[in-house]
Amino acid sequence: MSKRSYQQNCALARAGDVIGERWSLLLVRDLLVAPRRFNELLASLKGMGTNLLAKRLKDLEAAAVVERVHAKGAYALTARGYALEPAVLALVRWGLLHGPENRPGDHHRHDWDLLALKSVFQPDRADGLSLTVQFDCDALQGWARIEDQTMAIGLGQVDGAHISIAGTVSDLFLGDKEPLTLITAGSPDDLQRFVAAFALRA
Repeated sequence: MSKRSYQQNCALARAGDVIGERWSLLLVRDLLVAPRRFNELLASLKGMGTNLLAKRLKDLEAAAVVERVHAKGAYALTARGYALEPAVLALVRWGLLHGPENRPGDHHRHDWDLLALKSVFQPDRADGLSLTVQFDCDALQGWARIEDQTMAIGLGQVDGAHISIAGTVSDLFLGDKEPLTLITAGSPDDLQRFVAAFALRA
């Protein structure tokens, strides 16, 4: 835990003591998508710096939010860290609907869009749906799975994908091309059912 504290007997303040430092919540964001190595986190968190990243990781490890996955040489969230997901998704959703507009020159990574997609997932629209979509292009190697009205995401290639997309999340939902033209494998009907499981607007 960071040595700085709000020194308030309030659950929100205590949560802020753990994840309220600058960059900490963005570290959690990245690790909600997938475990990452130090250099991968450094590349994602452009402008953070190695010393500050090491300190934030150390603080989050001490708070039992992050752990090292030695077999992969990576950092991952603990169960306590994953418990932050509903709050992070709510903040992402708020940012999509109420946050400031994108500014020219802002750093962006397409893997962040997987978490944004999860934030607008509508379980009631996915009843009976069991689909895995692989995003397969230079800008994004990642996947999204819907099963039992829940959604999972990750990076890399996934086994058993029903649909492969030659594009990113943005290409599929916000791009100029007709979504069905992005399919390299799988059923157009399945892709339409997948797209219908999300609400991109309030």
